[in-house]
Amino acid sequence: MNDLYIAIVNQLDNGIILLDEKLNIQLWNKWLVKYTGKSEEEVKGLPITTVVPRLDKKIYAYMFEKALLDEQKSFCSAAMHQYFVERKCAKMKPPRQNILIQHIQVEHTSYLMIEVYDVSNHFKRIQNLNKHIKSSVDFSKSLEHFVYYDSLTNLPNRKFVLDRLERLIEEEAKLFSLFFIDLNGFKAVNDQYGHLQGDLLLQMFAERCKHFTQKQEVFARLGGDEFVLLVEHMTTANAVEQYKAKIHELLREPFIIEEHQIVISASIGCACFPQDGTTARQLLSVADYQMYLQKAKK
Repeated sequence: MNDLYIAIVNQLDNGIILLDEKLNIQLWNKWLVKYTGKSEEEVKGLPITTVVPRLDKKIYAYMFEKALLDEQKSFCSAAMHQYFVERKCAKMKPPRQNILIQHIQVEHTSYLMIEVYDVSNHFKRIQNLNKHIKSSVDFSKSLEHFVYYDSLTNLPNRKFVLDRLERLIEEEAKLFSLFFIDLNGFKAVNDQYGHLQGDLLLQMFAERCKHFTQKQEVFARLGGDEFVLLVEHMTTANAVEQYKAKIHELLREPFIIEEHQIVISASIGCACFPQDGTTARQLLSVADYQMYLQKAKK
């Protein structure tokens, strides 16, 4: 066999096994010597199934036959076997190997060449990549939540509401109402019981409203004790008053905080699209103004 060819084969970073037509080993390159600890002298002339017992199966016999008779290539991934050729160190974790079986013709002699690729690092890189992607996705979700949600109540925040309003306005065909809700007497709660209790009150109010909110409705906190409720497909005066009544009903039951019963009420204003405004800020401004008119009556 050509010395240059052998020298090249021995420099490859994968295993090369050359078999004759009887499936006896004719070449066992240095990668395999280093990998398995078996020298070429030990294995040369032996049947491949003796040296690599994993290949002593019908499926591989079929691949060898098809390669010899029909020159058909066969590829086997590590999914079939974690490894085809054993490492010399038994304590090492089982590697992952792919093999490629193909026909080689040298003048009038047929050979089979088996290429062995250790893809353990590929699998590790894929695992690391998957972990990185998951971490990136988790980070993106965390960042999105930070940008669009209120940290105290876990409700959507002002930016979320503005973005949602702008998308609905762009659709034009959709009608909706925006309720502006301000809690009456919240400052007195902070002054009497402390800001921690005030925060608990906001959280408890948010939880009540989450259960009240239906599909295609957005309940959000703008800041402080100001909240908004966005309701799609509803702009009639009667429906608006019914929603206001539902919100007032939510506040009839006292909030129990550290054995104290706290009763609060709310002032509610409303703006409807498109009659009360055609931009997000116009609608918020109108709803806010209507809320203050209600508060002034109390």
